[in-house]
Amino acid sequence: MQRTAARLADLCQKSLNLRNMEKESSRLGQFGSSVFIVKNEKGVFVDLSKLESPSQFMTFADRVFSSGYYFADLYYPAFLELLSGPEEGTFLRFASDIQSFPAERLTLYRQPKIFSGNAEYLFEPLQTEKMVEEPVLAENEDGETEIVRYETRTVTEKIFLSFDEFVAAMWLKGIRFGIDAAAVDEMISGGKTGRLVFAHPLPPRGGQDSSLEEKSDRLYRDNSPRELPNGKMDLRQFRNRFPQIRQGEKLLKKCPRVLGKPGMDISGSVIEPPLPEDFDLETLAGEGTRVERTSDGEFIVADMDGFLNLDTDTNRIAVTEKIVNYGGVSMKTTGDLLLDGEHFEEHGDIQEKRVVEGKSITVFGDVFGTVVSSGGLIHFKKNLVGGSATNHDGDIVVEGLASSAIMHARYGEIRLKTAENCTISGKHVVIEQAVNCTVLGETVEIDLCEGSAVAGRTISMKLAGPRKENQTLVTVLLPDLSGIRKRLAELGERMIAIDEEIGELKQKGEPISSGKEVRNYLAIVSGVQKKEISLSDEQKVNFQKLGMRVAPALKALSAINSDIQVLQKEKDELIEEGLKIEDMEKEAVRGISCNIENISRDTLVTRRKIEIAELSQLHARELRVRLLDPGTPGGRLPHDESLSWTYA
Repeated sequence: MQRTAARLADLCQKSLNLRNMEKESSRLGQFGSSVFIVKNEKGVFVDLSKLESPSQFMTFADRVFSSGYYFADLYYPAFLELLSGPEEGTFLRFASDIQSFPAERLTLYRQPKIFSGNAEYLFEPLQTEKMVEEPVLAENEDGETEIVRYETRTVTEKIFLSFDEFVAAMWLKGIRFGIDAAAVDEMISGGKTGRLVFAHPLPPRGGQDSSLEEKSDRLYRDNSPRELPNGKMDLRQFRNRFPQIRQGEKLLKKCPRVLGKPGMDISGSVIEPPLPEDFDLETLAGEGTRVERTSDGEFIVADMDGFLNLDTDTNRIAVTEKIVNYGGVSMKTTGDLLLDGEHFEEHGDIQEKRVVEGKSITVFGDVFGTVVSSGGLIHFKKNLVGGSATNHDGDIVVEGLASSAIMHARYGEIRLKTAENCTISGKHVVIEQAVNCTVLGETVEIDLCEGSAVAGRTISMKLAGPRKENQTLVTVLLPDLSGIRKRLAELGERMIAIDEEIGELKQKGEPISSGKEVRNYLAIVSGVQKKEISLSDEQKVNFQKLGMRVAPALKALSAINSDIQVLQKEKDELIEEGLKIEDMEKEAVRGISCNIENISRDTLVTRRKIEIAELSQLHARELRVRLLDPGTPGGRLPHDESLSWTYA
């Protein structure tokens, strides 16, 4: 009996559940086809696997609200997510039930105010009046309380809004998205009065433009400040601007554009995001590179060993044997440059206060900063203005104008067309026109020299004269031979002293070597060594005895001869040193001359004993002061309209 009763109860429950499901299915059916909606005792869900687009859910919600229903216990964040596009998932619960929204309740919700894409609502207390009958009590004759009549009176009751109804009401009034649920709920539950901007649009989320990603560690261009050996950061230099790469390396990868996510205004209309920009990788692959497409993406690959160069005008990327830069040298583009390559080619300008250090540097733009080369050639195709150029082991050439600049090539040649207000110091200096310049070189050649201070060992000019109030002063640098001559005198004195010491030693050894037994012993030793004398056994015994007798004398004589050899060796070394010093003296004065084809009478030419190495270490201002020193009258070279002088 019990088993039969339990079975009957189970069948009844299943029948009840089936009727409820049929009832809910019929109820949901009035809202149109909504196969993605799942409603059970746990709430109302959306099967995301069956929801094709957010517009489907918006249509469903519109039918629910338009049919006089609302979502009970609405979880508004999930509701918004379903309207704008849910993330991946399976089932999303957004309410506990779908309930009827009486028409009299709908009238409680006023029309919102729309402005600047937002919505504002005025919250205020609501109340209603109704007639109620209340009994009037009295005591009867028996002393019992009884109702004698009913009286009617008017009663005022407060009306409370509901957030779930508010969402449905606003939907019907055109506000379908962007309600600030927390703010609205606070106004309703707290019974607050006032205006509230309660709905805001969801702006579209921008996507990402196509971009480039660097793929090689050796290629990586690091524009962060360079770290110095002492651990400090040099804010003027980038860490790695021109890295060296190898053939076959993947240099850059194209990162495809990423589309943005649409937004939504408060009416539920989609706000499309802007379309991200795209580019063709082929337009960026320059000389020495190629585009390679694989399953991993699009890449620019190096076709050769070399340096990566970027043309900022065309954005083309190239790999070349030399470092080539097109954007100029400034704090925005490259910072200061410290280069490892054998040749650097700059097509832009080098700005003021910027420093470029490398080897064999060619600049096609104007130079206002500092260029330093370890060797090779510094070649400026245009002008050097207010900057400086230093080549530690090579030449400097300026094809344009050099103005207010400093140039130094201690072991190389400096070749200029026009130089104004410059300081120029090199081994060989060749200038077509020098105006108000300071020029120092072992060999100096100037076609037109005006108002300049010039110093050198070998000076050649075509025309030398003043520039306004500035006089031209030419200084022929003579070597200071006092040290050489002093050393030669010291060597002579020492050799005389050595000769005297050797003479004294020979006189001291003469009595010893002239003794009879010593002479006999030495003669026998010489004869035996030459095999001219053969000794018998008895003679050998006597010879040994003789050797023992003359041993002290021989020892003394050996010591004297040893001292003489030491002195003679020292003398030979002094003679060799003297010959070298004499060659140095001849070399020091070789080629010293000054030849000026046309020279003004007020141009001063003087001779001074000073080394070029000493002058080349001076600051530009100190060098000019030294070269403008007229010296003593005795050192001046007289001249008429020309000058030809050679050191003798």
